[in-house]
Amino acid sequence: MEVLSNPGTVIICDTALYSGRPLLNSFLVANLQRSECVHVVGFEVSQEEFFVSFTEEVKSRVTFHDGFSDPLHWNSESGCFRRDDFTADNILDRIGHSKVPVTIVLDSLSWILSRCSMTSVCHTLLNLSKSRITPGSCDIRLLALLHVDLHSPGVVSSVCSLADTVIHVNERGERFRTTVKHRKKTGKIVITGLEFSINDSFGLEILTGRETEPQRTSEEVDPTMNLTFNLHLSDAERQLKESAALPYVFSAKKKISLLDASSSSAKIFYDLEPGDNMDEEDPDDDLDV
Repeated sequence: MEVLSNPGTVIICDTALYSGRPLLNSFLVANLQRSECVHVVGFEVSQEEFFVSFTEEVKSRVTFHDGFSDPLHWNSESGCFRRDDFTADNILDRIGHSKVPVTIVLDSLSWILSRCSMTSVCHTLLNLSKSRITPGSCDIRLLALLHVDLHSPGVVSSVCSLADTVIHVNERGERFRTTVKHRKKTGKIVITGLEFSINDSFGLEILTGRETEPQRTSEEVDPTMNLTFNLHLSDAERQLKESAALPYVFSAKKKISLLDASSSSAKIFYDLEPGDNMDEEDPDDDLDV
């Protein structure tokens, strides 16, 4: 996929019905084919179960940080990746310096979110993503699996907002049906519906792709709907409105006088209204005196 060709954070969102693990494995193999260094932080399954579908070549090129055997550090000599070790500084120290791009696979974010605060997890993801722009550091790509049916919509939304690309697995069968939400460097959001297949060696073949506009959070509502009175004008009412004389508008006579008048003269103009009854012989006739 083109979205995985640049450093960034990619989150694969799956459910118990439609697993995203084959997709995670496919991206891992694709990163190895680009000669990247791959580190897996595994909490959800053991190292043996994680590598069961991979070839010996893939196993030899992936560094697995075991967080499954002793996550609570009951055995102080195990050297296992603990829950409290999930910080950006600790992960970067374990990776060390690399001259080639590095992919960090988190398997899975759901396990971590169920045992660590969402705030600390988000800080770790954010600091790891920022580390790739530090001068002298290598390019770092985050690839994580998130089981969305185990968390509230608010938690899923907060975690996914930190990702450059979010892939939702909608259906599985002979082909995967996914929705890919990618945020470009300009800030523009591109949503694409993708269908693809994965072969036995985790090679990914895209079958169809369709780019769509981001869905609006709320539909536009007509404010004139369901009113007890009518705000719309008929054609006859519109003609009457357009032909009506507006108040406080200069008459043609007054406009001509203003244009012809010199700057040194001053005049008072009065436009009679329809109800006025002006008698020039007795201008005070309307006064009750």
